Amino acid sequence: MPNADMDKVKLPQVLKSLSDPIRLTIVATLFKKGPNCSCSVFNYLGKKSNLSQHYRNLRLNGLISIKRSGIHSYLTLRKKEIDQKFPGLLVSIINSWQKNNYK
Repeated sequence: MPNADMDKVKLPQVLKSLSDPIRLTIVATLFKKGPNCSCSVFNYLGKKSNLSQHYRNLRLNGLISIKRSGIHSYLTLRKKEIDQKFPGLLVSIINSWQKNNYK
């Protein structure tokens, strides 16, 4: 699957994408777990069809890449690219979200 061109990714679309709690959970998990995380890790968040739409949104807004291997899909947070374009954004959002949701 093609990744979004980071030159065309704009801050408002990234923030809008991260405003959804499920997508933010996916990004925070990928941030913690590292690259090539199986989609099955997120099955507890909802139906596959709904999750597929969340993955699509995150991919189109430049936050993740998706690699297919047979019948399995693996997600990778585009951390380095996002940090280059929006320095400190992911760390700030994820730290704030975790601080407020894990009390």
